[in-house]
Amino acid sequence: MMEDRRPYEVSHIVATKSVNSVESMMASVPLTRTCSWDESFEQVDYSDPWLDQSEHNIVREKPLNRENFNKLFDADGRLVDEQSFREAVFKGGVSPDVRPDAWKFLFGLYPFSSTASEREILALEYHCRYQALKSRWKSVLAKIKPADENENLLHPSYLPDPSKQRDDDKVEDDFVVIDKITVSGDEKLSEEVKQQKQFTDIQAQVYAGRQPYEMSVIRTAIKVIDKDVPRTDRDHKYFIGDENPNLGVLRDILITFATFHPDVGYAQGMNDVLSRFLVVLDSEVEAYWCFVKFMDDVYSDFIESGMLRKLTLLQDLLRQLDRRLYNHLEECCVSDLLFAHRWLMLSFKREFPFDDALLVFEVISSNYMEFHSVLAERERDMERARDFERAEGGKIRMTEVRTVSDLSFDLFIALAFLIEIRPILLHCQDTADVFQTVNGVFLTSPLDDILCRAENVFLMYCRRTALEEYQLIDCSPIS
Repeated sequence: MMEDRRPYEVSHIVATKSVNSVESMMASVPLTRTCSWDESFEQVDYSDPWLDQSEHNIVREKPLNRENFNKLFDADGRLVDEQSFREAVFKGGVSPDVRPDAWKFLFGLYPFSSTASEREILALEYHCRYQALKSRWKSVLAKIKPADENENLLHPSYLPDPSKQRDDDKVEDDFVVIDKITVSGDEKLSEEVKQQKQFTDIQAQVYAGRQPYEMSVIRTAIKVIDKDVPRTDRDHKYFIGDENPNLGVLRDILITFATFHPDVGYAQGMNDVLSRFLVVLDSEVEAYWCFVKFMDDVYSDFIESGMLRKLTLLQDLLRQLDRRLYNHLEECCVSDLLFAHRWLMLSFKREFPFDDALLVFEVISSNYMEFHSVLAERERDMERARDFERAEGGKIRMTEVRTVSDLSFDLFIALAFLIEIRPILLHCQDTADVFQTVNGVFLTSPLDDILCRAENVFLMYCRRTALEEYQLIDCSPIS
């Protein structure tokens, strides 16, 4: 929608800025002539914006421990204080011993409002459904004739040979929590619970049988998966060693996902995302469903249009917050910021040690800044102003406002990352220099400092845009 550039006289309130793009949201307009849209407006140049970060004294907190985590639940086992939970995860992360339990809520495996008994039923349903889905594609592949002698859809060479594997070496099936006890086989269940499990198994088989799949999608996905799985986190103790059975678990989950999510399929990088769930949860079933629910939220990052949209947002932020660095990257022919593709897709997994990357992953996934943010509240205020402008007779018509959701916190971590390596980037002479710097840089700042800086940049952005965009002028077009 084009801006009305006619002269204005005072009579009613309108907002001076459009919010059709991040650039318009961040354009600086502190010095203008009221009631005129002359192109000669004086603009303020924020060439070195990082100098005023100290106005926000951000301090990282201690990780969420077991005692404080338990305080979030009521007597029936409901996690009743979701906002405090998200805030705690954002500000300090989660202690390693609490992380498996916390992630089940953080990534949607269990609803915050679910009781302990309801989660026991959900655990059984998740188990049965996953096993039914996995069994379905495996039974289909068992009937498929290999395309050539090198194709092995069920048992690739990097996994243990099932015929040579001893019984005590086989990976145990996932544990199922029923009636507050952990069991690994039907022989330990009461008759009532056995009947419940049998009924759930039947429901799961019906569920799996209704899921569509395409054989061509499965074969294509397996070819890529079998290239990625053998090189996934092989220096981590969970995946280290030849013929590690955990690689088979990783493979099965990825194939199950790709088979029954043909609109998304498999894309490189998903193995790196999934491995975190497996390491933390140490459960094939729980890792699968957390991965599914996570991908429901971020699948666009794994398709071209979605990632280009995210990179465009990062470009707009950098251009407005650090014009000097943006111009320099433009001179080096990398203003598209494609080098940040891996950062955003994998939540900086390869830019930090594994344990630090887990912290970054849960901080981003807490959605705290989006869940309870200055930016969201400011957007609501601006929508009220726009509604006032559209209203007839001064009557407010707005009932609900859609808040800005595209500006996720990982974009601000990316900005903080660029701040960290800014001096080196400004000395780069061409595209090759930039990519070599980005791929080979060693971060000297502690992770907490980078996260504090990201939060500072976010708050600085909110403060600036609040000042610049929420300038209201009493005016109306001259007829």
